[in-house]
Amino acid sequence: MASLLVVAAIGLFVIEAAGQLQDIPSLQAIILFPVVLTTWYAERFVGSLTETGWVPATRRLAATLVGITAAFMIITFEPLIRLIIHSPELWVALVAVNIALGTLTDTRLGEYLRFRELRRSLGNGNTSDILTMRVRNREFIHKYNPSSIMSQFNKGDMKKTLHGLSIPTTATYLIAQDESDFAELRTLMETKEKFAIKPLDGYGGRDILIVRGRDDATDTFLTNRGQLTADEVVAHARNICVGGVGDYGARREALVEGFITPDGMLADRTTGGVPDLRVITLQGFPVMSMVRLPTEESNGTANIHTGAIAVAIDIVTGEASGGYQQTRGTFIESHPDTGADLEFAIPDWDAVLTMASRAAISSGLGFAGVDIVFDESNGPMVLEVNRRPGLGIQNANMDGLLRRLRYAEAHGEPGQFQSAAGRVQRAQRWAIQDWDTVSHSSADSDIRQEVKA
Repeated sequence: MASLLVVAAIGLFVIEAAGQLQDIPSLQAIILFPVVLTTWYAERFVGSLTETGWVPATRRLAATLVGITAAFMIITFEPLIRLIIHSPELWVALVAVNIALGTLTDTRLGEYLRFRELRRSLGNGNTSDILTMRVRNREFIHKYNPSSIMSQFNKGDMKKTLHGLSIPTTATYLIAQDESDFAELRTLMETKEKFAIKPLDGYGGRDILIVRGRDDATDTFLTNRGQLTADEVVAHARNICVGGVGDYGARREALVEGFITPDGMLADRTTGGVPDLRVITLQGFPVMSMVRLPTEESNGTANIHTGAIAVAIDIVTGEASGGYQQTRGTFIESHPDTGADLEFAIPDWDAVLTMASRAAISSGLGFAGVDIVFDESNGPMVLEVNRRPGLGIQNANMDGLLRRLRYAEAHGEPGQFQSAAGRVQRAQRWAIQDWDTVSHSSADSDIRQEVKA
């Protein structure tokens, strides 16, 4: 946003200056600036409607309009304008303040609101345990996921790696990027009635299309976006590829992969969609986890920022206890659509956690979020490995992720525990100790003996 405003302001200044110098009134009557902003926010609003539905999109647009109104009132406040005009050196101070707020502070204003319940639960003395976006980006993504890895990382290559290591994952049907691939997708749709299409560089559930079957009566496909014709399904894949470029300037590609039929343990608690398990890892050590249950509000997706339920999962036992709905900021004990109890346990928990650790290690990402789905026929499978895992998991667990990450950094020593199973065992021991500094000598000795065995 700041970059856009700077570029637009410089461009408009040049246009207006040219209009004054050349005495061209039409150039002096600048309307481009509000047009650019209005167009940009309208485009984002339409995109949000498709991804999240009316309620979250309207809420986000309303917050944006409030921000714009507040900014307009500030920049049209005449005493402030006169002060700046008569004291140009204040511009330097204002720029310095903006730089300081953007780089030196750890918490954004929105995060004070987002984690208000968590902050209240932890108490004023422990609020520094909360992982914020700036700290995540600066101290974990930048440190453990260097650009050399990030620029080469995509879901297609990750899935090939998982297949090569015999780590269960969904089948890859096609990676599409040009017209020949779209023709192949049409052929695929003649034999496959269930599949998913997503951007290789996607995040937050954006642009994901889930095809659940075919309606022969209308010759359409049943999807999470309603009934679509074959042409509309192909158009979705095409829009992913031609809609822009991904990270680091790479052209976008669409991944077509196998359909997940959710296992009854989690599927019975929802009305549709694919529930999943998110495990946050640092150097392969699992530090926090949650199950995400789709809702009608989230349009059947497992993304908590669109209304899915986040259910904390204990790292030691795999047991769940209650849920948190981020869009409403409330804790709940049952699913809002089905009324299903949110207290359950993940079967074969240690094996599932070890699978997540293996996937994280194989990705090369030191800091990752591993998503695992539970298929009716194939059991637990790695859906993807995220290089920028979100922060909402802290609200579900009512605990700060930064505290656990710092502890894992201080005591991890991954070189001594090469196996995923060893790292899982050690992380579980830390969890039993509540991620607190105690005598580690006996605990580490016990784990080494277990790993050797």
